[in-house]
Amino acid sequence: MGKGSRLKKERKKKSIGFEEAFSESLTENFQKELQNSELWDQIVEEFGEEKAQQLLKECKADVKP
Repeated sequence: MGKGSRLKKERKKKSIGFEEAFSESLTENFQKELQNSELWDQIVEEFGEEKAQQLLKECKADVKP
């Protein structure tokens, strides 16, 4: 394996890490904003607190390159 191939693999690994970190950050921010919104009250009213928390945990951002 040449130097170029090795560097490409290293860059690819780093970009995946960035995308995952960005996705996690985006997910956390979305979940916080949703809990502080008026919509959250409606969700809790409709599904109950426990089910609403479970639904919130399922909400995840998917970042595609």
